[in-house]
Amino acid sequence: MYENSNDKKNFFYIVILILTLITMIVGITFALYSLMASQKKDNTILYTGKLELNFIDGIYIDNPTLFPRNVPSVNDYDNVYRNNFVVTSTGTLDQRISISVEMIENNFNDGNIKYALYNANNVLMSSGNLPKTGVVNMANNLFLGYNESAKYLLLVWFDDNGENQNEDMGKVIKAKINVESIQIRK
Repeated sequence: MYENSNDKKNFFYIVILILTLITMIVGITFALYSLMASQKKDNTILYTGKLELNFIDGIYIDNPTLFPRNVPSVNDYDNVYRNNFVVTSTGTLDQRISISVEMIENNFNDGNIKYALYNANNVLMSSGNLPKTGVVNMANNLFLGYNESAKYLLLVWFDDNGENQNEDMGKVIKAKINVESIQIRK
């Protein structure tokens, strides 16, 4: 049947290979069924937080028409950019949220573009200058409970400093509003 020792060696190696494959398949099958048997149906529960953002007036501040003015109130609409947005926690966890503005482009002179962030009760939460570049953190660590909503109003205006500001005519401001959350374990 086998004429030389090479044929015998090859047959031996093929038999060993087949036995190894069979042993491997049996081992993997045993491990898989053992793992499945050890898992209980409700053994692992995963809680997640889900944040819904409704940017009523858009997510981007896209070059609004601004003229110099004094600090606006929440009821002012003239020469002020207004952005209303609602943040809702619809998952199964409470959350802590942060609100920021990421500057895309700002050609105005430093300190001329101001902002104010208000909550739903028209209470001022933060205010300041929008820089030429970077990210402005407007509010941090705001609690938002499970299944709750919070409404915010962002005002952006060209601050009247009482001097001639003609050099800022035709300048551009573009930015993006960001809302981030950290989930709180129950």
